[in-house]
Parts: sequence; C-alpha cells; structure tokens
Amino acid sequence: MRRIALLSSVLISIFLLTSCRNVDEKDSSSSDSLVSTQEVSSISQHSSSKEPAAVSTTSTSETRESVVDTSNLTIDQMKQWVAAIWRKRTSMDPLQDSKYEIILETKEDQLLYARVEAADAQIDTLDVFRVNSDGFLEEAGYYLSQPDQDWIVVSKKYLDTSMVEPKAPAEEISQSARPSDHERAEMVRTTMQQNQGFDENVLAAIPDEEILAANAGNATNSQIAQTADNLLKKYPELQQP
Repeated sequence: MRRIALLSSVLISIFLLTSCRNVDEKDSSSSDSLVSTQEVSSISQHSSSKEPAAVSTTSTSETRESVVDTSNLTIDQMKQWVAAIWRKRTSMDPLQDSKYEIILETKEDQLLYARVEAADAQIDTLDVFRVNSDGFLEEAGYYLSQPDQDWIVVSKKYLDTSMVEPKAPAEEISQSARPSDHERAEMVRTTMQQNQGFDENVLAAIPDEEILAANAGNATNSQIAQTADNLLKKYPELQQP
C-alpha cells in the first residue's frame, strides 16, 4: 500500500509540474503576441499621421507662391513684372543686363510707377509702367508709339505676358531704333496742343531741340503741366487769347 501511495504521489507531482509549465508557455506566447500587435499598431498610426501633414504643407506652399497681391507689390515683385514684359517683347532682361536699370516711385496718385532707364547713357527714359487701381500693369502709350493713349494695359495677372507681342528677333532697343528727335518733338507738340490748348502755329515755330529741352515727360499730368510751364516761360504767346 505504501508503494502504491508513493507511486501515486510521484505521478501527481509530475502532472502538476507539467501543467504549470504549459500555462507559463501560453502566458508568455500571449504576452509576446500582445506586444507585437501593439508595435504594429503604433507603427501604422505613426505612418498614417505623417502623410496628411506632408500633403497639407505642400498645398499651402504652392498656394502661397501662386497668389500675389498686385495692388501691394514689393520692390522686387514690381521689377520682376516689368522685366517679364521686356523679356517677352525685346528678348532683353533689364534686371540682368547692366546697360539698364528699373527705378520705382510712388507718385501723387498713390500708384506705383517703374521707369526703365539706360544706365550707361544720358538719354530719355526708355519705358514707363505703372500698376493701376485694378491691380493691372499698364505701359505709357508714348513708349508704344501711341501718344494719343495715356496708358495701355499690358498684363492683368502677375508675370502674365500673354498680352505682349514680341518684336522681331533682330530688333533691339537702341538709339537708332527709338523715334527721331523730330518725331519726339512732334509728340510733345501734339500733347501740348491737345492737353494745354497751346497755339499750333507757335508750337510749330519752336525748334525741336527747345521743345525737347522743355519736355519733362508725358507719363503723368504733373509732367505734362511741367512741360507746359517750361515752354510758357520762354514763349508766353503759346496761350491763345
């Protein structure tokens, strides 16, 4: 009987030891599975949270670059817009070519103006632009050989040159390509006659060089008025009774 009891005790001990070992292995396996699942979930959440942020940043950057308030341009933006028009029309870049410079100023009408000047020669202004109250870029008609039109819209959207017609590739802006002194003097005479009511015969009798010397420009009303005042000081008979 003692042998049977001892044998039974040994068998029960072996059975209990085996059961405990199986339980431990199952708990360990379950724990490892839980950790693995949590890691995968964490990686998935981290990856998905990054993607929308990247798309949002790109979209914001593109929007910021494409929208320009043309009624409130910086100095660089205004120069870039004028240069784009010149590049399309003449194949020359006044920002890159040292022979030219772009000078900006805000005049009494509170509009922003840009003059294209020859940096290495004492000649008249080569071109004049301004941004009107609608935010469009305008060019003085005088420099487009249309003195009867004060200003002509050449671009309605920032850096858009679709309204500009390019000149022939061989044509360049130079002293010979610009209007002759007589043609320029005639433009001043026409402006003085139409805008100031000056006597046509007296204007015709004034030498071209004196007309050009008195010319202060015709891009703005104040410039036209200054030209008229310069002429009247020497030729008061210009004002018709």
